[in-house]
Amino acid sequence: MKHDSFDPRAVRRVGILAVPQRGRVQEALCQVTAWFADRGIEVMLPRDQAAEMGLPERGVERAALAAESDLLLSLGGDGTLLNTARLAAPLGKPVLGVNLGGFGFLAAIPQEGMLDHLAEVMEGNLILQSRMMLQAKVWEGDAVIAAFSALNDVVVARGALSRLFRLKTRISGEPVSDFPADGMIVATPTGSTGYALSAGGPVVDPELRALIVTPICAHTLSARTLVVPADRTLAIGLPESEAEEVHLTADGQEGMSLRNVDRVEITEAPFSARLIVLPGETFYAKLRDKLGWGGQR
Repeated sequence: MKHDSFDPRAVRRVGILAVPQRGRVQEALCQVTAWFADRGIEVMLPRDQAAEMGLPERGVERAALAAESDLLLSLGGDGTLLNTARLAAPLGKPVLGVNLGGFGFLAAIPQEGMLDHLAEVMEGNLILQSRMMLQAKVWEGDAVIAAFSALNDVVVARGALSRLFRLKTRISGEPVSDFPADGMIVATPTGSTGYALSAGGPVVDPELRALIVTPICAHTLSARTLVVPADRTLAIGLPESEAEEVHLTADGQEGMSLRNVDRVEITEAPFSARLIVLPGETFYAKLRDKLGWGGQR
């Protein structure tokens, strides 16, 4: 995994994404906003969140938040961090996550001792990792009608009440599969510990760059996860008669119905997420602590 350089002592503006309706998030948001202000660092929030906080002067349009920030801070669970990463990655901005949710596999800073950990990071005690992301393009005929990015995964799956559909997949033009299933998960190594793991996929070290292709409830005993190099293109064909009840989701947060769509193509994105982690908080330590694998450090 590529480790980028980043000097937090040069940070002058911090953009914060959070869900302030939740009590502990609201409290943490107040604490970090005051902490940065005491150090002469400007804090910016999306306009709606700034209004809820009673700080309208700190509000900016969400689209401008990453562009005008030197650092993006995510306050919440993994979902908030995924949202922040998709906003920050195209502009190359680093992301620091504070775990105020439950699982918290991606966020670097725990809620306990939050400000102490934040002080260490802002003094330069950190590692900046480059994490592969996905790009999904939705094709109708010869035109791309939508595009999505994802840090964890892109899922093409049927609706809750619809029937199985045939997964017609190609990898870099070569036919691979054609069997009925509930859908397909295409994950990054970062996302291998998310939905893909629940569907029977492997745990993959995030230092690798690969597409992890896992069918969902395939109607064949031979269907298994396929791990392919990141430079491949995965295409999922969607027959018109079956596409009405099929949906695409990126990181479980953005997406669209695939009605009247011909195919979805998924590749490595042309940009990567830049995630800040604490020294010593390795991927394998997370497996022990978060997945309950046990073992000694």
